[in-house]
Amino acid sequence: MENLQLVVKEGIRERKKRMTHERICDVASRLFIEQGYPNTTIDAIADLSDISKPTFFNYFSSKLAVLHEIIDIMDEQFVSYITDELDNQDSTLERLQHVMRRSALFIEGAPELTRLTLVEGIGAIGDIHKSQARFKRMHGAMGQLIKLGITQGDVRKDYPLELLIQTVFGSYLYALLTWLTAQEHSLAISLENTAVFLAESISPRAL
Repeated sequence: MENLQLVVKEGIRERKKRMTHERICDVASRLFIEQGYPNTTIDAIADLSDISKPTFFNYFSSKLAVLHEIIDIMDEQFVSYITDELDNQDSTLERLQHVMRRSALFIEGAPELTRLTLVEGIGAIGDIHKSQARFKRMHGAMGQLIKLGITQGDVRKDYPLELLIQTVFGSYLYALLTWLTAQEHSLAISLENTAVFLAESISPRAL
């Protein structure tokens, strides 16, 4: 019974830690959007997260560390958009459209946060360990989607897989950066057109 109680207590403790971690990230995201990253203080994040400043430092070493955690969360979210499509009996075009639509829906709701995470994410390329981990996650998921298309016959196989992945991600990022710069058009429409163009570009050549 004593061992069982210890397991339960440890489970509750870990759950509370996870919830506090998530709350800090949620609050920081909101403040970064409302006040801007430079104007957001650790004191404000801690206060709105209902924790003390020392408690904040039990979870994160700095404000930048929180931002990097948010970047990781957003990366995982985009990866989930891709992996959710792998079990669907759809064409590669339909899969790309679904991924682009979900991405546009999220980004149009938080353009400032997206801009911040993109800029910081690009700046972190100099950190080889962080950039390799990000690249592996994104590259692996998109590689699975494209390989599935090759298997079902609607993606060409006369070019290296690496080039096809690069083409898809490059086009997505360019469309995203263009929209973030001006926001004069619908991101959903832009990414929808990008999905159609990419599906046509990576489809097998007609004989």
